[in-house]
Amino acid sequence: MTDLSVGKRLARLRDIRDLTQEQLADRAGVSVDTIRRLEQGTQRGARIATYQKLAGALDIELARLLGQPTMTRSLAPDGGVIALRAAIQAPSDLPGLDLCGADSDAPGPDDLRPVMEQAQRHYRLGQFTDLVGMLPGLVTDLKAATREAEGGPDHDTVWSMSAAAHIIVADVAAQLGQTDLAYTAVERAMHATARAGDELRHALAVSTLSLVLLRQGRWSDAQQVATRRAAEIEPRFSERNPEKFAMFGILLLSGAVSAARANRDESDSTKDDALTFLRQAEAAAALSGAVRVRGTAFGPASVGMQATTVQVSLGHPDKALATAGGVNLDELPWKISRARHRLDLAFARYQTHDDEGARDVLLTLDEEHPEWLTHQMLAASTVGGLLETERRRDRDLRKLAVRLGVDPAA
Repeated sequence: MTDLSVGKRLARLRDIRDLTQEQLADRAGVSVDTIRRLEQGTQRGARIATYQKLAGALDIELARLLGQPTMTRSLAPDGGVIALRAAIQAPSDLPGLDLCGADSDAPGPDDLRPVMEQAQRHYRLGQFTDLVGMLPGLVTDLKAATREAEGGPDHDTVWSMSAAAHIIVADVAAQLGQTDLAYTAVERAMHATARAGDELRHALAVSTLSLVLLRQGRWSDAQQVATRRAAEIEPRFSERNPEKFAMFGILLLSGAVSAARANRDESDSTKDDALTFLRQAEAAAALSGAVRVRGTAFGPASVGMQATTVQVSLGHPDKALATAGGVNLDELPWKISRARHRLDLAFARYQTHDDEGARDVLLTLDEEHPEWLTHQMLAASTVGGLLETERRRDRDLRKLAVRLGVDPAA
């Protein structure tokens, strides 16, 4: 159904479920007017939380409702999503099914390190095809390496590397709409951090779990796991440990984004939670400064970026644009982080009727990060909305719509 607009897809799925607009509205807890306007194409998009309520009421994945592509843009020469699934969900990993022989040629840390660095580069650039092409082999090699290193001097190092690789798998699988695979991967990552005794990487794995739960629409679970772990590792001011303050802040930001998405019963409680977590993360950033830790980064710019996301999620595009004005993009270390921030800006501009500004940002992102943009639900939602206005005949926007799985004739 990726050739349909969200509204047309919603109508078709509702018909499959044999539900009237009124019945779906009642099940989803949204107004029937919202459903009617979405199906008629007269509403200027909707918040992700609204789409998630509709997907939940239809008992489908959010990715199916939004038409999110669940495969990479191009075929990888080797590996791929199916090979990655086979590597992560290998029967030999199950209790009582050890089908592996001796690992006489198992790689060591020195062999694995450059491969890990390459995987991280692909991830930070949003190069999903290249990434899923190499991840199956990396995951398989790390399994052999952890067995070989058991009880030896490389034990903690290899298990920590395994955790880092599985975090990448979980993150990219979630963005590809493969959330069940992502959940398995993050579970493996948390197991690996326990074997390595790596508290900071465990905290990062919990933050990734929060992301996966967020992609599944489990807002409350996503908030709870992140904020509970943050409370458990909260550093004392006297520790003066920038890395620990950074990981504490990363978890708080995960909690803030989840709370903003939740917005239970349209009350102000989760809004207050989101803003409280943001203030706490801002305080942590003031103590940590700009820090790179366990393959990720944190600092004042990271807080500003996520604060923009929170305001977008809360439905405050004016506040999102004002918040973004204080973010120095040069202080965001990864190109993909800057792209994510600019996508939030595009949506906020669209919501404030700056269609020209939103269009320009989206087309620039498509030029710089074409594969990554394909898998961003916010991009598809924004482009779909732009096509419903005066830019219907915009040739460049229509081409982008096709790549994002949005019906250009919607």
